[in-house]
Amino acid sequence: MNRIIVCSDEEILARKYRIRMRGIDAPELKMTYGKESKSALVKLIGGKRTTIHVYEQDQFDRYVGDVYCNCAFIQEKMLKNGHAWHFTTYDKRPEFAKWEREARAAQRGLFASLNPEKPWDWRREQRSGGGIQVY
Repeated sequence: MNRIIVCSDEEILARKYRIRMRGIDAPELKMTYGKESKSALVKLIGGKRTTIHVYEQDQFDRYVGDVYCNCAFIQEKMLKNGHAWHFTTYDKRPEFAKWEREARAAQRGLFASLNPEKPWDWRREQRSGGGIQVY
């Protein structure tokens, strides 16, 4: 799937499209550091022109792609600042692994915690424990 979505109004973007940033996984809102991660993303793209290079749709019908805003690669910013994990199950880009390692070494963001919980582990626990539905 080759598609580019360009939007300068986050309300329209949020209502019209469901987006998954390719190669990263941020904490869920109910997780430790979830609200901080979301806030960091809003600061990066809120109210700004955003371009998404879409590669596919996932099982939840979200567009999976690389996100750019003001010439900045948003996944890079999220990883380097410790606001997300590199999602190695779905993305093997070596620069993503490097950016996560750098954030860990500097104890930035969620990596300031000694043993931060991985979002995919948290979601699995929620599903198996009959917890909340997670998208």
